[in-house]
Amino acid sequence: MRPPLKVLSLANNQITGLPGSLAAMHNLTKLNLSHNRIAHIPTCVYSMKGLVFLHLACNRLETIADQIQDLVNLKILIVEGNSIHTLPKTLCFLESLELLNVDFNDLQNVPMELYLLSRLGRLACHPLDKGLHIIHNPLLKPIQEVLQGGLSALYNYLKPT
Repeated sequence: MRPPLKVLSLANNQITGLPGSLAAMHNLTKLNLSHNRIAHIPTCVYSMKGLVFLHLACNRLETIADQIQDLVNLKILIVEGNSIHTLPKTLCFLESLELLNVDFNDLQNVPMELYLLSRLGRLACHPLDKGLHIIHNPLLKPIQEVLQGGLSALYNYLKPT
């Protein structure tokens, strides 16, 4: 008997979606769908509760569905190089998230609840750094200026008073 699949890379295949049957891959921990033509995160991905790593860079994403909160074990989410306009507030409920890369998107704002992602730790500049990667987005003022003070300044700005 074969051991269950834990890592699946379908990068660089020009795919636009995934079959729903992949939702049954409960043992999957790493999924790489980067450099494809995916416009929406496939619904089956949100059923993969064991995912700790999800790589969707360089696709055609414009949104991330609220169901992202279902990926409770997710530590690394890479969605750089897409056309994402907003991040759902439910993303901020992923308590295990250590790296969030949203570089090179169309973000103008960030959710007020972003400060809940305490494991991000800092603004990250190097691609391998853990933390929040958010450069090269058309962020509106005052968010852009606040980011110059680092992640703690951003969190303080976003926290309700």
